[in-house]
Amino acid sequence: MTIKWRILLIEDDQALALGLRINLEAEGYEVVHASNAESGLAVLDSASVDLVVLDLMLPGIDGVEALRRIRGENLKLPVLILTARSSMDDKVEGLKAGADDYLTKPFHLEEFLLRVRRMLDRYQWYKAEDVLLLGGNRIDFNTLEVVDTTGKVSRITPHEANLIQYLNLHQGRIVTRAELLKNVWGLDPDIETRTVDTFISRIRRYVEKDPSRPEHIISIRGKGYRLLP
Repeated sequence: MTIKWRILLIEDDQALALGLRINLEAEGYEVVHASNAESGLAVLDSASVDLVVLDLMLPGIDGVEALRRIRGENLKLPVLILTARSSMDDKVEGLKAGADDYLTKPFHLEEFLLRVRRMLDRYQWYKAEDVLLLGGNRIDFNTLEVVDTTGKVSRITPHEANLIQYLNLHQGRIVTRAELLKNVWGLDPDIETRTVDTFISRIRRYVEKDPSRPEHIISIRGKGYRLLP
């Protein structure tokens, strides 16, 4: 049975919203449009939604505040920011508020649709499991909390949770950096970045007794990483 994904589009530019809605529906998605944050948040209170496409520059409540409210209610729901704000400060602000991805206007429709598809693919396997036990550590993907063997509780980000879920889905085999960039972040696997290594280092601090000598997230030189129970 084909999943009928429902996308909430919060965008005050009516022409852009109409174009996106037409193209998303042509891809088989169900689309609910809200022209301001208040209306969008009301939709989330009353209906099930699988992904939010959110403009930052909205009348009334702006996109960043709307995103904070969304995250206050739902830590897992994928949110794609779509905005004319292109500065690094704006991007960082949106990501800190809890966005999963960020696309700057003007953009190519094909890239937008690809990002939406990849985010929903990640969401499907991300929400498939609620709790993972890893070496005595308890990782709760509903609360985004890690309880280690001493009882210490740490909070992980949605992207860290996505990374752990993907490694767990492929437990035991080597997962390359390129594969993680493509399937967890939706990035070009050929770009030069330390993103994966930085996230791995942070996760090790939560789940390894000695992060400098990992037992569960193992580096394979020149290839990638392998998750061991």
